[in-house]
Amino acid sequence: MSETTLSTAPPAGSPDPADDLVAMRDRIRFYRARAEQLQYALDNRLPIEQAKGILAERYQIDVDAAFELLRSFCRNNNMKIHDVARKLIEQPGEGDRRISC
Repeated sequence: MSETTLSTAPPAGSPDPADDLVAMRDRIRFYRARAEQLQYALDNRLPIEQAKGILAERYQIDVDAAFELLRSFCRNNNMKIHDVARKLIEQPGEGDRRISC
């Protein structure tokens, strides 16, 4: 009969559960950061899409032309596109004056 020894260490070559836990925690952090980035992008993109629709309807142009108009206006006035889009959404009636680039 051979003597059996009890050991708490994993056999050589098998993965350490602590390593798995660390890897899982790292993946959770990565995906949480990715979700935050995507939510930020969505939160900033939605007003831009709405502003494009407002401009397209107001000037009877397609949405690509509306985006170009919005982008040109922002570049020429050194303004952030999402700031202008939000302002346009909040006060759509005040945009009756023509946007010129």
